[in-house]
Amino acid sequence: MLARLDRVTADQPDVRLLHYLFSAAIALGDFSRTTRYSREAGALWRAQGRLGLLARSLSGSWMRIYLGQLDEARTESEEGRRLARETGDTMVELGLIATAALVAVMRGEPATAAALIAELRAADMFPGMPAISVMAQQADGLLALFDGSASRAYAILTAVFDPTDPHYHSSIRWLIAPDLADAAVAAGTVVEARKLLIDLPELARQLPSDMMTMAYAYTNAVLAPDDQADQLFTDGLATLPAGSRLIRARLFLQHGRRLHRQGRDARALLRIARDEFDVLGARPWAEMARVELQAAGEASGRPVPSMNSKLSAQQMQIATLAAQGLSNEAIAERLFISRHAVSAHLSQIRVATGGADRSPS
Repeated sequence: MLARLDRVTADQPDVRLLHYLFSAAIALGDFSRTTRYSREAGALWRAQGRLGLLARSLSGSWMRIYLGQLDEARTESEEGRRLARETGDTMVELGLIATAALVAVMRGEPATAAALIAELRAADMFPGMPAISVMAQQADGLLALFDGSASRAYAILTAVFDPTDPHYHSSIRWLIAPDLADAAVAAGTVVEARKLLIDLPELARQLPSDMMTMAYAYTNAVLAPDDQADQLFTDGLATLPAGSRLIRARLFLQHGRRLHRQGRDARALLRIARDEFDVLGARPWAEMARVELQAAGEASGRPVPSMNSKLSAQQMQIATLAAQGLSNEAIAERLFISRHAVSAHLSQIRVATGGADRSPS
């Protein structure tokens, strides 16, 4: 299937073909193809004013998380949720709420994430949507892990791998394998985690999609015995899918931690991890890297707050379009909001950033 996706072409931009390719890629767990097809289909749906189908294309923002594209996932999930709500597509709206919750967790916004997860779990459709259930469980597990409750995090995440548990999903569970590995290392349950993931090597060989390759490369290195860790760390870096910046930085962090525990110099790896987390806006992991660096004897300053930390996702979207020279009217038309709303957002952006005024146009 992965090979056939690359052979499918159209003489002219075919939005329905792109939409189906997007659906196939997301089902296979192929991050790069999903984001490409969803972006291309979304641009065409946007041009046609097909808001419900645009919302469905924006649901591909889920896969951006695993490429470390947290800012893009935040923006797309917020717009997609608004459009899905306006068009009455509750299923797509819940999926985008789950994406927004995961982004909030990874950006270090636990209160926002907890509120979104509560909204998800309260929805009437939630029990019948196992994929969304996995995402909610993943967000809860990461919240527990970042809060220092490693054993609780491990218990939450293992539920996704239990066929008798309502959070189980036969394929999407592999997306959270890296989180499970991190929780296992922190909770001292590495042996149990290896048993839980025993089928992963063969499954990754059968389906070498980004999802399975990432899961295997990362867990194989992080859960490795100490005498194999250096080699499997190197192998993991070479095997991770292209563009997987967040998981790559996490691998540097985990191996740096291991080196520090062994009394070896881990500062170079930890610096790489910290700097990459800062760029990606993955604040909880950046803080972990800073703590490890401090324990290794190296002070680490705080990052300069980015524009994304000051603005909402929609404000960032409007600011970007305004910087490209689009008029207020053009921005409103592109985002399917009123011109008044654009003007109000631009005023708030100027207050938040101290930017210069621009005359309405």
